[in-house]
Amino acid sequence: MPRAGPACMTCREKCRKCDRARPSCQRCISRGLECRGYPDQFRFCGIASRGKWKNARIPASDNNQLPPSPPDEHGIPNGATTLSAPRGSKRMAIDTVLAKSVPESGDEIKTILRLGQTKTLLHHYDTFICPHQLAEIGDDKDNPYRAYIIPLAKKQIGLLYAILGLSAIHLGKLTDNTTLHETTSVEYRVKAIRALSEQIRKSQNTSLSEEEQDGVFGTIQILLLHDIADCGISEHGIHITGAMSVCKSILNAGGFNGRRQRAVFFIGNLAWLDIIRAFAGTRRLCFTQDMREMVASASGHRFELVNGCPREIFLIIGRVLDKAKEYKLGWTTDEDFRTTLLSARLELYSWDPEKKSYPSSDPRWLSVAVAFQYACILHVHRLLDPSRPASGPEIQAAVSKILDATADIPADCTLIELLILPLFLAGADSLSPHSQYYILARFREIERRSEMRNPVPADLLKQVWAARAAQAPGTEGNVSWRDFTCFPELPRQHDYLII
Repeated sequence: MPRAGPACMTCREKCRKCDRARPSCQRCISRGLECRGYPDQFRFCGIASRGKWKNARIPASDNNQLPPSPPDEHGIPNGATTLSAPRGSKRMAIDTVLAKSVPESGDEIKTILRLGQTKTLLHHYDTFICPHQLAEIGDDKDNPYRAYIIPLAKKQIGLLYAILGLSAIHLGKLTDNTTLHETTSVEYRVKAIRALSEQIRKSQNTSLSEEEQDGVFGTIQILLLHDIADCGISEHGIHITGAMSVCKSILNAGGFNGRRQRAVFFIGNLAWLDIIRAFAGTRRLCFTQDMREMVASASGHRFELVNGCPREIFLIIGRVLDKAKEYKLGWTTDEDFRTTLLSARLELYSWDPEKKSYPSSDPRWLSVAVAFQYACILHVHRLLDPSRPASGPEIQAAVSKILDATADIPADCTLIELLILPLFLAGADSLSPHSQYYILARFREIERRSEMRNPVPADLLKQVWAARAAQAPGTEGNVSWRDFTCFPELPRQHDYLII
């Protein structure tokens, strides 16, 4: 049977199946995205489609009631009444959705908190998702994802919607409830983004209260976790950029300091996610080094418990990426850029993990530190010479250091969940089949432990390995994983959350 024509540009850029509906793809409409139409010629790019959003529908309604259907054993509806999008509609762009006003949140929050679905989803977030967000103390009552986010969500409606959306997509996938993860989670997510947009707009005209500020930071972080649970890609980098706009407003007003531990916790995590997305493209870097230094000094060991990377390494690679961004934008010279990279490389090699204090006495924290140390060394090597073959001795020495360090951490140890980025960067330059197999096996161990699969790291590595294997014998030069994360057609590149 002949195909009904090519996929729309939006679906191709997101690398998912397109229903090829005319004039607009209904899959795009169901996500609140602009369908960019059907050009005559295409160039395939990005991660192979995993068939997500099959039979996706527009969220059932714009109110806060449960869809009118009986719940399953988890308290979640088995079906939902959905609205059909007008066939003549060009799009239901996210900007249009965000333009709608958000109702007064006080009464709305009380109504939502009384719903059975809300109780089920908050319980799932508290008992299942929270413990995996923090190493070692994940299941303690002092876990800041419990101590900060849940109480704040009962006051900030955008954060509440974001938590319900994250919990819905996660629980829906665990229980194979397609309505929950393909429809309910989207409805909550759109409402969270709408509330977030309102708060960011408000911050540009007036001062937000501390609770409102922290609600913005928490909402953004939960939306990013939703991206990771969904496909591992955050579209257009809007979330972290929005967080930075609020940070700048607070700094300009002189209202931010290290004593606000809740804000420090949120901003520290967002600053690390900002580093993560800058690995794929330095122009995306948003946070300033001053902000990174503030959170590194004020956050204590909580930073490592969430992100794994030692704060000293975090600051070194932050300076490197700042200079790389300046270089990409033409704001500095080749000589200045190279001098900064060589100095940072020396600093990274000379950093002694034996002299650092760690969150606990567990000796395996040393292995985590070494893995991140050499992951950043490897990235500096790549910034110095992107075309250098992976077989280079310094490249392979760094790969070996990372793989040896991660091998010290067993699958049943909570610290293994911190190591996706070092494993990924080592994998991008791994040449032997056995090292590639080891990395994919470790990813599967992390997935089994956390029950949250981010498909981006493994999918990108498989593309790199396939492209390298397809090279003619004796070919010099490197195959960079960043070649698979940059799409010239997009004026604003997507964020690849390798975490």
